[in-house]
Amino acid sequence: MAFAQIGTRGVQAQSVDLSSKVTGTLPVPNGGIGIASGTTDQFLKFTGTETLASAADNAGGLVFLGGLESSSAASQVSVDNVFSSTYKNYLVVVSQLVPASNGAGMFFKFRDDTPSDISGNYGYAFRGLIANNGNESNRYGDAQDGVQMTDTGVSSNTARQGFRMSMWVQDPYTSSGYTGFHGTFGFLNSSGYSTGGYFSGIQHSNSSPRGLTYYASTGNIDRITMKIYGLVDS
Repeated sequence: MAFAQIGTRGVQAQSVDLSSKVTGTLPVPNGGIGIASGTTDQFLKFTGTETLASAADNAGGLVFLGGLESSSAASQVSVDNVFSSTYKNYLVVVSQLVPASNGAGMFFKFRDDTPSDISGNYGYAFRGLIANNGNESNRYGDAQDGVQMTDTGVSSNTARQGFRMSMWVQDPYTSSGYTGFHGTFGFLNSSGYSTGGYFSGIQHSNSSPRGLTYYASTGNIDRITMKIYGLVDS
């Protein structure tokens, strides 16, 4: 009985050229990913099977959306087009907000898609404590033009960073007429004493906020550093 003889020319001691010899998808058990290709910033995600997930899925809990850093004096400072239908909750972090006039109070308003400030229909309340004597610094109001964030005035000493805050904004894009916000704040007052506290409120109009404006009760904003993040739902 004759046996077929296989030559060695087709079997070489080298790796297979995957760029030209393999097409389609290579199964995971064979060392592949089971997926032909992806797009920029996608990554491989295992959920029982292999899938390609978006860059947003890979970003973790918070996704940076925009911000503002300025050391030029202005009557108000604004950031636009950061709130959208992509996220329900947002974190606003102000690490420095310094008034040009010593003792000025700090305010904010939401902005619409025009873009322009949304004035009126703000309800809010805050409570703060002053470090040197423990006195309370409180403010509240409804149907207000904007949101007042300080009772006693803020120091204009730039080395002391002025006003600082972290604020959550809930569901600003729904056009339901209600946007909630709450957070904490800290600042040095015009006498140089630390003041800290918390606040909450709501903007109750038919406008859907897209951004924010900060301004002072008198004079200009001297400088600001602010960043805004979207919270991934899952």
